[in-house]
Amino acid sequence: MITRNWKAALAAMLLSLPLVPASASGDLFYFEAGQGDVVFTLMLVGREDPGAVNVSWKGLSIPQPPNVQRRYYIEFDRARRQAYVRPLRHDGLPWFEMDVSGKRGNVLIAGRRLQGSADWTVQ
Repeated sequence: MITRNWKAALAAMLLSLPLVPASASGDLFYFEAGQGDVVFTLMLVGREDPGAVNVSWKGLSIPQPPNVQRRYYIEFDRARRQAYVRPLRHDGLPWFEMDVSGKRGNVLIAGRRLQGSADWTVQ
């Protein structure tokens, strides 16, 4: 009887845990640039380099792009710590170009060039 109650308690505890999607993805690369109230972030996420591009910004007079799968041109060399990312085509959505070497880089967005820093740590 005690064994059955223990199993039931364990099952109830496991079922009460929050569900998280089962994936091994994480941040492969993180870049943040800012100037004043303007902040731009770009993450490469996934299981292996270079990963998928996830970009956001605030403080610019242009809206965030819709949450659609957009294709990017990516040059990514973790050993040399160099990365270059831009959309494959200008499709009417806001665009940017990011260029990083080492821990420093810049992004060109909405006619503004912002300097920032990169984190190459795999998490």
